[in-house]
Amino acid sequence: MPRFFRGNESDSDSDYDSTSDSGASDVETQQQRSTVTSNRFANAAFDSDSDDENVKRVVKSAKEKQSEEITEVSKAILNAVRADEWKEVASDFDKVVGIAAKLSKTLKDQKLPRVYIRCLYELEEATERGRSKEELGKLNADVIRGFNKVKQRVRKYNKDFSKQIAEYKANPVVSEDESDGAAGATGGQAAFEQREPLKSKGKSRATEASSESESESDSGESESESSSEASSGSDDSWGSGGESESESESESESESESESESENEREGEGATHARYSRWLKKEPTKKKVEVKKPAKKEKAQQRAAVQAAAPEEEGKEDDGFTTVGKGGKAAAKPVITAENLSKHLDSILESRGRKNTDKKEAVSKLEGLLSIAANPLQKAKVLMGLVSAQFDSSGNAQYTPIELWHKTQTTINELLSLLEANPKISIFETAEVAEDYNDFKYAGEAAGLRGSIISFVDRLDDEFTRSLQNIDPHTPEYVERMRDTVPLYVTIVRAQHYFERIGLKDSICRIVLRRLEHLYYRTDQVNAHVEANIAPLPGHGTSTIVPASAAGNMEAVIHSLCAFLYQNAEPLLRTRAMLMQIFNHALHKRYYVARDLLLMSHIQENVHQADVNTQVLYNRALAQLGLAAFRLGKIQEAFDHTLELVSSGRQRELLAQGVTQQRTQQLSPAEEQLQRQRQLPFHININLELLECVFLTSSMLIEIPYMASANTNPEARRAPVSRLFRRMLDFNERQVFIGPPENTRDHIMAAAKALATGDWESARDFVQDIKIWSLLPDCDEIKATLATRIQIEALRTYLFTYSTQFESVGLEELADMFGLSVAKVYSLLARMVYGGELQASIDEMSGVLVFSRANFEVSSRLQQTALTLANKVNTFADVNERVFELKINGGNPPGDRQQAGNEQGHRHQGERDGGRSNQQRGRDGQRGGRDAGNQQRKDGANANGNANASGANRGRGARRGGPGGGGMRRGGGGRR
Repeated sequence: MPRFFRGNESDSDSDYDSTSDSGASDVETQQQRSTVTSNRFANAAFDSDSDDENVKRVVKSAKEKQSEEITEVSKAILNAVRADEWKEVASDFDKVVGIAAKLSKTLKDQKLPRVYIRCLYELEEATERGRSKEELGKLNADVIRGFNKVKQRVRKYNKDFSKQIAEYKANPVVSEDESDGAAGATGGQAAFEQREPLKSKGKSRATEASSESESESDSGESESESSSEASSGSDDSWGSGGESESESESESESESESESESENEREGEGATHARYSRWLKKEPTKKKVEVKKPAKKEKAQQRAAVQAAAPEEEGKEDDGFTTVGKGGKAAAKPVITAENLSKHLDSILESRGRKNTDKKEAVSKLEGLLSIAANPLQKAKVLMGLVSAQFDSSGNAQYTPIELWHKTQTTINELLSLLEANPKISIFETAEVAEDYNDFKYAGEAAGLRGSIISFVDRLDDEFTRSLQNIDPHTPEYVERMRDTVPLYVTIVRAQHYFERIGLKDSICRIVLRRLEHLYYRTDQVNAHVEANIAPLPGHGTSTIVPASAAGNMEAVIHSLCAFLYQNAEPLLRTRAMLMQIFNHALHKRYYVARDLLLMSHIQENVHQADVNTQVLYNRALAQLGLAAFRLGKIQEAFDHTLELVSSGRQRELLAQGVTQQRTQQLSPAEEQLQRQRQLPFHININLELLECVFLTSSMLIEIPYMASANTNPEARRAPVSRLFRRMLDFNERQVFIGPPENTRDHIMAAAKALATGDWESARDFVQDIKIWSLLPDCDEIKATLATRIQIEALRTYLFTYSTQFESVGLEELADMFGLSVAKVYSLLARMVYGGELQASIDEMSGVLVFSRANFEVSSRLQQTALTLANKVNTFADVNERVFELKINGGNPPGDRQQAGNEQGHRHQGERDGGRSNQQRGRDGQRGGRDAGNQQRKDGANANGNANASGANRGRGARRGGPGGGGMRRGGGGRR
């Protein structure tokens, strides 16, 4: 056996020395020996690489792949069933069920492979066949568990395939495809034997590769020289090209002799040494290898095809390097034409998501394929793949780069233009996947491609929103980015027209909601400008969702979009559409319409079960309703709508306008990142300072009169209307030094103090000096409304405060004092009297408000303060007395000390009474029969005294018993 196969064995050294008289130097021999020894374990990998270097890659369809997978897994299950390996059967059965579900969708009405039906049949037979306890005892616990699992699943799963299983039972013929691997093993052995030619007369693949590479590299020499080099290369595959032909022949003969000597040994070693036979020296061929040079015309054609496939490489300079394949020869670039374009497109798309895949290179390849596409169908396929590749090329960035986003939008618009120009081409998610590659023969017939235009538009819009979230809103870059809003809206409307044309209802609902999201937060003037850009679109006048009569009327446009979603969309989309329409109505001061829509929808009852984005939209609609009510002068309604939002202290989080860090709550980095992703762009936000100003102003106009009514309404002290406002006011009153107001809160607190004292002019000036009102569109109107409302609330506060001090007050005096008309004052007082807020009556003849006697009985503020102080003094005196008694009793409560003293006194009194009774009985016995009448009176007197003492003692203490009780009983006996 030669040294090449025997490694470091000592006896092979002598064989190698005896047969190595080929003329090579000792240094070359040592290098060759070390190379063979070090690479002996890498020969298998090198062997497989050299086998696959000339194998053409085959692109298979999804149907073929799934069919092969289900066949392989079914055979594996059958083999595992025969070997009682039920744990593997259980795992493989789950796998084959998933593959069968995918294959059923691909095949549709066609039948599944017969081998799969056979697998189900045999599984059912194997699981239903009874097993004895001895057989089950021999099995492992995992195997028994797997057997039971498969038995339950097969019994349920086979019901869907009962018809096909019955057909298989009627004709259980095993075809070649259903063989369980025996034939495959035989074929594999035959293929292995074919790879083992020991003495081949032809050239090996390595020889051919070396001869071709040498002939191509030396194309400048003569034909005889190149052929001789090729033949020498084929004779010696180990690089000894400098030896003569005779030396190579002698070396090959010596090698063949060593092979013949070790043939029996190799056959004994088996397949492990068989793979080395391909590297043995072969008998040299006598014929010279003729190397044909490619014609110049063919080279020019190949060069043109390669340049067409990769147009971006035209401007690159030649760096002097040539791409080399596995066999050492130059790798030829593929020639892409319209006929094989689909195969190359599938290979590029299959590489998505794999490791070490150059995403930018995939984009450039798809752009090259787009220039080769011969018809609209092929262009549509390439454009869909190009859009996906462009989205993938953004990587893990926070948002897609703006330049790449523009390219993607251009590609989507090009795809929509292609679909508009070719109405017979449709793209939808449930289209059948073509199994053949005959799209280059497309001639304008109806064709469907599997894809999702709505997913492309959703991703484009989401990337636009994500970029606005991450760009600083106070920079020119944000304003520049906002210019892309109108082109994006045009793209959304074009997609809507396409979906309307092909009738995709689900996609229409989603795209209409996207369109509504770009309109609901803007005013009608801005929306009218945006809508003017979609007028030139092809299907603008033919839309059934937004009729042509609604053009220019943005309220009618938004109503048409929402009405379509109410009728056709799912509940979540309907809810979001409803909230957007409520927001838009409130934004345009249509408060009553928005309020009625919110109440009739009953969204507030189930909004807590919705997702986070819908809850944010609900909070935004509620805040906008409060602003709309305030703009109309509805102070109570504005307070009710904004109370929960502002009082929570988490306005930023509830409106998705920022992250609120609280002392008692620490967010994890993941939660904080999630909240930042939910934030809305800056231009959509509601001004939180304006919202707080509206809430505090409304609270002031409601809370100050309510506080003043404490004289007649005791509940006003215990239950404030707005706790937040009351807390701010108390904190402001406790300040030692108060400067002029600086911010919104200071202005409102100063106005509240002035309003409480009846100084309505100062309160009006403080409120109107707030600069935040300029953000509202009707600023002057709102200030005038607030001034009137402050005058009214100042009058009500004055009446509540001083109603106990007056018997009557004139209406004209009140009108002059607060700057109101007499009719206004009269209507206000009539409403207060009718509502029970004042215990008074109006004398229309004299124009006087007369307070009733019940009003005088109500104590004044000074009297109430005095009564409160007296109650507190009494309470303090009681506490002081209890403390003093504890000090006297040595720490015991007063009741315990009195009870203990009573018990001790009763005990001594009982003892004295008992002794006295005994002495009296002795004297009675000694006297005998003296005067019975006198003795009877004495005994009666003693008995009465003892009974009175006993009754008194029993009333004072509970534990008096023995002596006192005995005395009482004796006294009673003596009395009888």
